Amino acid sequence: MSKDFYKALGVAENASQDDIKRAFRNLAKKYHPDRNQGDKVAEERFKEISEAYDMLGDEKKRKQYDTMRKYGAFTGGPSFDPRHAGGFDASQFERFFRFDNAEGMDAFSDLFGSIFGGGSPFRQARPRPRRRASRGRDASVSLSVTFEEAMRGTEKTIIAKNAGAGIKQRKLRVKIPAGIINGNKIRLRGMGFQGANGQSNGDLIVTVNVKKSEQFERRGNDIHSRVTISYPDAVLGGKVQVKTLTRTINLTIPPHTKSGTRLRLKGMGLSVNGTQGDQYVEVIVDVPDNLTLRQKELLEELKQTFE
Repeated sequence: MSKDFYKALGVAENASQDDIKRAFRNLAKKYHPDRNQGDKVAEERFKEISEAYDMLGDEKKRKQYDTMRKYGAFTGGPSFDPRHAGGFDASQFERFFRFDNAEGMDAFSDLFGSIFGGGSPFRQARPRPRRRASRGRDASVSLSVTFEEAMRGTEKTIIAKNAGAGIKQRKLRVKIPAGIINGNKIRLRGMGFQGANGQSNGDLIVTVNVKKSEQFERRGNDIHSRVTISYPDAVLGGKVQVKTLTRTINLTIPPHTKSGTRLRLKGMGLSVNGTQGDQYVEVIVDVPDNLTLRQKELLEELKQTFE
């Protein structure tokens, strides 16, 4: 074999790796097929410098190449026998010098990309492996729950249409975690459309819509509500029934409670991620619009006691 890779790149035998890389970049720009379409001479020259860089750009290969040159492999010396060239394996020598070898081309394919914005044209010519079929598409469905159900947590049955394994319709149980927020999504693994050629199914994405409540409002893990009491209960105190997320309780109204007062029910809010909230009840004092004659008389008597 008589190829002189140093000559092909136009560098000296003692050139540094940076010099070799720089020489290859300049020549690759000049003879790249994209700039010399249809020019067979440029194409052959490009192959020549690519082959040279594949060898000299790798320090290990370069050392083996220099060993071969030392023993006369590139001068046609009749006494040269690769089997005795310092233990060098002739089969590996052949592999290094095959231009169509994919492993050799990989050594400088990234360099082509940095010069021309793409990969090596020779790498593109290699057959690409067949792409495996992708997993099935995800399916989606919406589910509505009441405010109370969302706060307590519940389970719902949904009808999933056109999802999974060719089944047009099926019933699924969905667990709704306590404290879920309106618009949150629940992913059911493998319950979406069937994958092709044995690939896994897609997922079923359940979007949870939480209905508004006329009695409760959520603020973080706390629950807020209102209760209306009579004027006498506000003045004298008393008890009134109040709904919580789980049950109805009798709430004690202290004497002299003003309208707008908030009473705290400790631990009656949401428990999410180990954090327990409270329920706050705003007291609204009902002032009647129409009083009977006797009621007016009693209020007048009460008024006089304050004068």
